[in-house]
Amino acid sequence: MTTVLLGNIVALVGAAIMVLIGFLKTKKQILTAQCFQYVALSVSNAILGAFSGITANVVGIARNLFCMKREFTAPWKIAFIAAQLALLFAFNSDGWLGLLPAAATCAYTWFLDRRDEVQLKTVLILTVLCWAVYDFVFKNYVTFAFDLGTAVSNLIGIITLRKAEKRG
Repeated sequence: MTTVLLGNIVALVGAAIMVLIGFLKTKKQILTAQCFQYVALSVSNAILGAFSGITANVVGIARNLFCMKREFTAPWKIAFIAAQLALLFAFNSDGWLGLLPAAATCAYTWFLDRRDEVQLKTVLILTVLCWAVYDFVFKNYVTFAFDLGTAVSNLIGIITLRKAEKRG
């Protein structure tokens, strides 16, 4: 079995978890499931040689575990963003492509607590597009497809929210 095929099979597990997260109801359930998603995607990234993706996922796991226990204030956001950047500079072997998962993780971390659904969905679209480019370059085609699907579904969500605002 080739590494590309194996990496994409493992990525399918992470992508399936990503889809299932949409059915979860509590923040704790979502954050816990995301941790499992990040583990699967980290394994996939390791198989495919996408090491900056691993560091972004590790920071995501730490951030989610922290958010389940404590309030996620601005100083903590800055601390997690600084940790992401430190790991990027320490372990980035992906060149400029390594900036994409780091940028996505930093942006998502900063806007994670937004209550405005349109703002959060906009951030999700931008961050998932960073991941889409990264995933495509590293031949993580399964995750790339799910990245695009996530961007489209969030765009539809924004349109739906805007229409509801106009009616209300």
